[in-house]
Order: sequence, then structure tokens, then C-alpha cells
Amino acid sequence: MEKILFINPAFKENLHSNIKVLAIPPLNLAMIAAYTPDHYEIEIVDEAVETLDLDARADLVGITCMTPLAPRAYEIATHFRQRGIPVVMGGIHASYMWEEALRYVDCVVSGEAQEMWAKVLADFEAGRMQRHYKVEELPDITNLKMPRRDLLKGKYFVETVQTGRGCPINCNFCSVTAFNGARYRLRSTDNIIEEIKRIKSKRIFIVDDNIVGAGNKYMNRARELFGRLKECNKEWGAQTCLNIVEHPDVLKLAHESGCRGLLIGFESIDADSLEHMHKPVNLRPNTKNFSEAIHKIPDHGLAVIGCFIFGADTQGKDVFRRTVDFALANNIDAIQMTLETPLPGTAFYRQMVAEDRLLLTDYANDWRHYNIVEPVFQMKNWTPREAYESLLAAYSEVSS
Repeated sequence: MEKILFINPAFKENLHSNIKVLAIPPLNLAMIAAYTPDHYEIEIVDEAVETLDLDARADLVGITCMTPLAPRAYEIATHFRQRGIPVVMGGIHASYMWEEALRYVDCVVSGEAQEMWAKVLADFEAGRMQRHYKVEELPDITNLKMPRRDLLKGKYFVETVQTGRGCPINCNFCSVTAFNGARYRLRSTDNIIEEIKRIKSKRIFIVDDNIVGAGNKYMNRARELFGRLKECNKEWGAQTCLNIVEHPDVLKLAHESGCRGLLIGFESIDADSLEHMHKPVNLRPNTKNFSEAIHKIPDHGLAVIGCFIFGADTQGKDVFRRTVDFALANNIDAIQMTLETPLPGTAFYRQMVAEDRLLLTDYANDWRHYNIVEPVFQMKNWTPREAYESLLAAYSEVSS
């Protein structure tokens, strides 16, 4: 029986490499494994929680690749190819930088690969595997196969579930719209509930970019989903936009169904920066007053995890101080602060390339610095050191 070895690369020998407790399961690999024919033996290795055996037996290696992990992914690929084992790469970075990736691998699959995977394997078996496969049409996800969680060996603090894909907002720092489409594509509620009931863990995190979407159709779907989640007896969290506060009944249903916290992209406390980032949902009449909007969430028993981005041309040096004061004054339960980062596939990356403002361009090695905490482009109002030290100081204060 031929064996496919799927690998999720992780940071090595840096700040991030010791944070195994925060690792989340590589749901993408568990999903691709579900779409792999039964006549293959499959192994998934997640470097975030286990050690990769570079001498492992395999007939084909599949590697997923996010931008800051590209150097490690290419290192792994090079090793297995030197052993004579063909390597296929997918994921967000390889999808957009496929010509770069092809310097290190035998084949790149660009886009959501679940339906394309069978063709890739058929070509592999016939000895005619192509160099590049591009998914031209977004797949129907109404009834997805159940992810192969049985292949994940790590102990994760939370399990992950995806109930829909796509986002119409198209923020300039985000590649979700380009990768997953501008239209929400939803799984059937029965399909979602069947998967969640199979999960042994008490805690799950829903990884959709916006669990409630926007518009009546999607709010009604959220109501249906939350109503059904009650029968699963899970505690869960999710990502959402601030527009959820416009629907108190949805917040109430979320809490009743087991939701305990929502991760919300506030991005900036300044309206001009939100316009710069193209985040219009945070400028709606019922959301632009952040302090008023935030308080509606804990009123329904839900924690708030607020996300903020620094480094925009529209921000002055005092934005770190003002953001920390805002978070503390409004009792935000947890906070994620990052530096604006031009990641491939985003409008912001294209802008920084066009304006020749990228500071670290020794690729592929320099991709390791595109980790949303290191400054990688020339900012208007900070030097790289000022931006980095300001971010660390802000984190030090909110974590004290």
C-alpha cells in the first residue's frame, strides 16, 4: 500500500516554537485526508506538537504552507525530494507564490484543494503529475466529508470546526476574499452538527472568518445553527464581525448554545484607519461607537477577544497608548495586537510592492519575518525598531 505523509510545518528555534500549548489542529490536512482514496495509507505529522521523522517512509509527501512558515516548508520539501520522494505543496502561501514554491517542490495546488486532490492523485498514480494545479471554481461545501481527526496525534487545547467559507468585506490586509471568494458558502446545518457530535473534546473553536455573516439570510442561518448547537453540549468560541451587536437575539442564542467568547477584529480605534484598511463593517451606525457596541457582548455572558492592527499610514505614534487605554477602559477580556503585514495575496502586499516599501525581500528566507509581529515594510510614522518596541510595550502592559 502506498503511503502519503501530510506535514504541517512549524517554527523552529524562535519565539514561536515553544508555544505548543496554543497549537490548534491542522484542520486543512485532516480534511484533505478525508478526500484521499482508501487505497492509500495516510499519516499526518503536525510539527507544532510533535517531531517530524525525516527518515519516515512515504511514497508521496504533502505539505501545507503559510507565509512565515515557507522557509521551513521548503526545507522539509528539499529533504524528502533528495530522498527521491515527490512533494506536493498547497496552502495560502503556495497558492499565491506558486512559481517560487515550484523551485522546491514537484507540484503545487493553488486554492481549495479538496475536489482537485483526486485528480492530482490519479495523475500521480499514472506517472503524469503536473507541476501546477489551479482550482478555477470554488467547491460546493454543503456536505463536506468528515475530517480525519483520528490521524491527528497531538493533544490540542481546543478542536476546530469550519461551518462556512468566504468573506465579502475584502479588508486590504487579508487574503480570505481572494482565496475563498467574496460570497459566503455555507455547509448544511445537519452536516455541521454531525461533525461536532463526533468530536470528543468539550471545547471547539469555529474558524469561519465571520460566523454570523451579514444580511438577513446569514443571520437567520446563524439563528438556526446556534439553536442546533444546543444539542451538542459544547463550549465554543468563534470569529465574528462587530455587526453581531445589531442582533441581541443572536447574541442570546449564541450564549444559550454554549458560546463563551467571540474574537472580533476591531483593527483600529480610528475611523480613518478603518477606511484605510477597508473595514466598513466597523463604521456602521450601530458599530462605529466601539465602547457602546462592546458592552452589548458581555451583557449576554460572552467574553470579548479584541484584535488590533498597528502600522497604517493613517496612524500616529500615540495609537498604541490610546488603544491600550481603550482596551483597559472597556474591560476587553483578551487582546491580540499585531503589526500590519503585507502578506502575499492581499491588496496591501500589492501596494507595498508597487510603492517599493518592503524592507525584507531576501526570499524565501525572509518570509519567516512576515509573522504579523515583526515590521517588514517602511512605515510612515515609525522606524522598524520603534514599531516593534511599541508593540512589545503595549503587550507588556495589557498582560501585566
